[in-house]
Amino acid sequence: MIGIIGAIDKELTLYFHEMLIEKTEIIADKTFYIGKIKSHYVVVVKSGIGKVNAAITATILLTRYNCRMVINTGVAGGLSPLKVGDIILAKGIAYFDVSLTEIDDVPYGQMADDPLIVYMDDFYLNKAENIFRKLGYSYLIGNLVSGDKFVTSKKDIRKILRNVDNVIGVEMEGMAIAITAYKFQVPFISIRGVSDIIDSKNQTIEYSKTSKDVAEKTTKFVFSFLEEVDE
Repeated sequence: MIGIIGAIDKELTLYFHEMLIEKTEIIADKTFYIGKIKSHYVVVVKSGIGKVNAAITATILLTRYNCRMVINTGVAGGLSPLKVGDIILAKGIAYFDVSLTEIDDVPYGQMADDPLIVYMDDFYLNKAENIFRKLGYSYLIGNLVSGDKFVTSKKDIRKILRNVDNVIGVEMEGMAIAITAYKFQVPFISIRGVSDIIDSKNQTIEYSKTSKDVAEKTTKFVFSFLEEVDE
């Protein structure tokens, strides 16, 4: 079984169009859709926005459904020179809103004994790259940062940029899912489409206009990814 997490409805619409849903279960306030996409057994769930919702959802996926892999899919804000519609394949993910520097000898962004960055599995990164080439999508590999804020200015993440290089996108759930998968020792991958560009004049308008189409583009990638990793 492979677990697929999106934060909001528009990030999951196409999954439900293509999925044969065999049953649903509600745990906490999350609805888990269990079934098949083609021949692939999956659990698809909307986490809700933010790190707490994401961590709760990932924990349930890994304990109740014994998922052997977790895919986080959806949209993100991109940093220039990325463009709306580009796809981000995360190499690693970190927090941008965590600081224990006043009380502990850890860098900004690191939560106590947890890693500063959670890196994706190289095997699945290579699989993903092969699929992007086949699909002809414009994609970039780099680091994402997560926090409980919709970021509209690069200054909001300036501190983490001092500690984490090659940050190309910002979102609100990925690190919580990544750290949960890391602690359960389960592979995790994050695919995010760029719905808006941070510091652009019309960023929030861009997000409203493009996020649904960009989310569907990332979903089509995941369908191809399932074909490769769930043979």
